[in-house]
Amino acid sequence: MATQPKLVEIEGPAFERGLSYGKQADVQVRHGLGVYEALLDRHGLNWDSVLAYAAELREALAPQVPEAMEELRGIAKGAGVKLEEILVINGRSEIINLHAQRPTDISNLDDGCTSAVVLPELTKSGRLLHVQNWDWLADCSESTVVLKIRNDKHPDILTYVEAGGLARAGFNDRGVAITGNNLVSGQDGHAPFGVPLSVIRRRVLEAGGYSQALTELYRLPRTVSNNMTISCAESGDCLNFETTPTEIYWDAPEGACLTHSNHFMNASACVRERDLGIARGADTLFRNRRLRSLIEGAEVKHDLDTLAVALDDRFGLPRGIIRQPKDNEGEPNAYLSATVAMVLMDAGAGELRVRQLPYESNETTIYSLH
Repeated sequence: MATQPKLVEIEGPAFERGLSYGKQADVQVRHGLGVYEALLDRHGLNWDSVLAYAAELREALAPQVPEAMEELRGIAKGAGVKLEEILVINGRSEIINLHAQRPTDISNLDDGCTSAVVLPELTKSGRLLHVQNWDWLADCSESTVVLKIRNDKHPDILTYVEAGGLARAGFNDRGVAITGNNLVSGQDGHAPFGVPLSVIRRRVLEAGGYSQALTELYRLPRTVSNNMTISCAESGDCLNFETTPTEIYWDAPEGACLTHSNHFMNASACVRERDLGIARGADTLFRNRRLRSLIEGAEVKHDLDTLAVALDDRFGLPRGIIRQPKDNEGEPNAYLSATVAMVLMDAGAGELRVRQLPYESNETTIYSLH
């Protein structure tokens, strides 16, 4: 039976928020650290050297995002772990890509994901809906939480995240939502430490309304490539951003649905970037198009229930919209990734649903920001 994410509610100044977070989620934090230590060890990455790189990340972040660093310090203290270990959770992609002892094959260290935004004209409620399958390590289902943040300085936030992380998929009380999908480009691993993806997503949600969120995304420096989709329930709009350490390529939806998986789709990006992710999982080339076809071809107005059915598509198993960590033995470039969670967001209603390990469980938990 898949473990349902614990609800962690925090408020107050940054360090106090983090301290409460760490205390409430200490078991999940320690589980996640154990997963990563074992994973990196299997790929030839010594834990002490990983923490040394995390210390470099700490020094780089201190002047760039001081409030986030205070919260991370609080999380570490509350959970009784090192700050550098919390930085590994938040910055694993950045640390792995810049690590001097990085393995020759990091294909099994990258998460995937298939996401969709459905605009109001195609939903039952007339509200925008934003959903995603998050693909990573199945063991991480035991180290996830849903974080509810109340803060006098920023909007209230609800986000599904690995324990110790600042944000993954989530939304704020202004109706702004964000999801992220892995991308790999030839630029990765060459830029100095920027702001980790987890911190970028949190800063986007903290920024305020739609215009502030988009500006914040453009403002923050990055170390690795990633796709981020930002939607706004208030305006019924969304935009997709394929980012590299030096470039941002944006697209608006064509029609009433926008989908994305794990390859560059923007026309300029396809010409300019060396896309290294496709060889690691060429199923990305059909996943986004299949999800869009399932959504648009259903001939119904959608709600979170019908979108869950689309995300539960089993075509192409074990490597489809739903991914499972079995039945791929003996394949070249066999993935270890699995769909850790199906995340369904109706930001306009303040509702987030999570279905852990959806390839084996139908249990869904509903969380509310209000």
